[in-house]
Amino acid sequence: MKRVQVILEEWHHQWLIEEAERQSVSMSGLLRQLLTEAIERRRSEGWSDDPLWGIIGIGEGPADGITSENLDQFLYRTDWQNRSLLKVAEDNASDR
Repeated sequence: MKRVQVILEEWHHQWLIEEAERQSVSMSGLLRQLLTEAIERRRSEGWSDDPLWGIIGIGEGPADGITSENLDQFLYRTDWQNRSLLKVAEDNASDR
């Protein structure tokens, strides 16, 4: 265990004194218990309760077919490797 110094509001301190006495534990023991409960509650909540998960899948993909799953294919095209290179001033009908 580590010894720490904490600054409390008056009402926090008074509540801790009364609650520790009611439970027949030390104030330090009560603080450790309360802190453990708070930490466990936060860990159990996690992201699964986040209301933002409810919006996933609501929208439809764009008409051009670009989605997050295939975005790299459109951003970092590699089909240029399969095309023949044109010389300066050449016209390729497929480029129009």
